[in-house]
Amino acid sequence: MAAIKEDEILVRDESFVKYERLLSKAESEGRINGPCKCLVCGMRYLTKEEADACCKIVT
Repeated sequence: MAAIKEDEILVRDESFVKYERLLSKAESEGRINGPCKCLVCGMRYLTKEEADACCKIVT
């Protein structure tokens, strides 16, 4: 996220190491931008089997 300073220039907020680490882990596990999506909740996975099993109890 960016903050606007007095002179209208965007300045990037400080980076949070734990957030960045969790974000990269989620991307590598396919939970973000994964090719297969759960049809119930929309969570993304690397494989179709994982996506189908995500909300299996609900369906």
